[in-house]
Amino acid sequence: MKIKLIAPARKAEWGESFWDLKTLCKLTGRKSGGAPLVLPTLAALTPSDVEVILTDENVEPINFEETIDLVGITGMTCVIPRSYEIADEYRKRGVPVVMGGIHVSMLPEEAIQHCDSVVIGEAEEIWEQVIKDAQKKRVQKYYKAQRFPDLNNSPIPRWGLLKNDRYCYFTIQTSRGCPYDCEFCTVKVFNGRQYRNKTVDRVIKEIKEIQAIDNKKNLFFVDDNILANTNFSQNLMKALTSLKIKWWSQASVDKLRNNDILELMYKSGCREVFVGFESVSQSTLASMNKSQVNKIENFQETVDKIHSHGISVFASFVLGGDFDDGSIFKKTEDFILNSKFAFAMVNILTPTPGTKLYFRLENEKRIFLKEWWRYNGELVTFKPKLIQEETLQKERDKLLRNIYSYEMLYNRLDYLWNKGVFVRSANNKMIFSFGRLFFSLRILSDAKLSLSRIRFIVKSLWHRSITSIMSVLFSLNFHDYAYLNQKKGISIHEK
Repeated sequence: MKIKLIAPARKAEWGESFWDLKTLCKLTGRKSGGAPLVLPTLAALTPSDVEVILTDENVEPINFEETIDLVGITGMTCVIPRSYEIADEYRKRGVPVVMGGIHVSMLPEEAIQHCDSVVIGEAEEIWEQVIKDAQKKRVQKYYKAQRFPDLNNSPIPRWGLLKNDRYCYFTIQTSRGCPYDCEFCTVKVFNGRQYRNKTVDRVIKEIKEIQAIDNKKNLFFVDDNILANTNFSQNLMKALTSLKIKWWSQASVDKLRNNDILELMYKSGCREVFVGFESVSQSTLASMNKSQVNKIENFQETVDKIHSHGISVFASFVLGGDFDDGSIFKKTEDFILNSKFAFAMVNILTPTPGTKLYFRLENEKRIFLKEWWRYNGELVTFKPKLIQEETLQKERDKLLRNIYSYEMLYNRLDYLWNKGVFVRSANNKMIFSFGRLFFSLRILSDAKLSLSRIRFIVKSLWHRSITSIMSVLFSLNFHDYAYLNQKKGISIHEK
């Protein structure tokens, strides 16, 4: 038996998304940020007598002509229309299709219109049965595990089946689940309220397999909160220290106030942490059911503490909550600039299917668009209470342009570099490096460069601190997203 597992890409006509990282990929010669972890994980769960092919459409086209016995397709809400197109094409060719992931788990009756079978929830304990049924040509319409799986029983992902040279970094997962119940989030619905961790030894074994493939790439721990289980995270970071890796992950702001934890994070290789501040309005946080974790009065002190340990904060915000009025845009922008975040993701509140937010806004008849490709957190799909939808879209895009202007970017980066954040070595004062020279020539070879871009590149790449080149490349990427993509902006009501 031969099966193909597919992760879809966004269609070009949908416009660039924040995490497409197009400029970064162009400058590094890669095709995508990190690989979708579901593909090598499912491959590892597949019986050894079954041939498995992995296709990530973000890095390579789908070969529809290849002879296949079964196709498995995933996809988040914002790419699910493409997932359905792929599924429809294979079914036209007589190939049975199985679909899984968060979106189809939330809307299985929708998904089954495009496939033969839907896997609802996590697949570890049911995937083998799916394969067995497919071999007998009698797949069931729906599969759903009766419990959340023990992650230590999940085999190590088969990263070797991916085109690893086409990604900027590796992805790895140590835990699932979340006890919190934020209104806009699907994690508790999909992964349950209990934290489940792999053992530290198991995680280290996975990392060593990744290092055998490429020991120079950074690692992104895709855990929703890498610090959720304090004992586990401390033991993990102690074990990571000897591996000499550089990594980043997500953590809740309340877990980042401990100096000992921050020191251990840095020693273990952490150089950036993604933090969901979500809002600078405590009323909005309360409406999101986020105020039990996020206390605005602690934000600035926590950020300064993280920066003092040499770790950058990648901040995340959500605009459009029921308590957000026209003042929220300036307040959010001021907080980002004053806090000196190198990077910030500013989303528009999105009622993703399966969330409490989705059901509430649906009951209130405030969702006016269900074109799923728009559900990427960057386009308005519902009617806000205190802001016009056109204003929400326009002001969010304007905010991004303001914070990602070359001047504002450099001001924040210069501050961080002088604080020891994104600095390769505090003791190395040698300005010249071949990496700086290589990327200077690569970036400056573009004939369409503006004077402001040239000035930013030279000042940043040849800063007196021995800076991380990736911090400069990410800056160029998010600048281009904020300016170039928004010029092509898609109207809220455009079909």
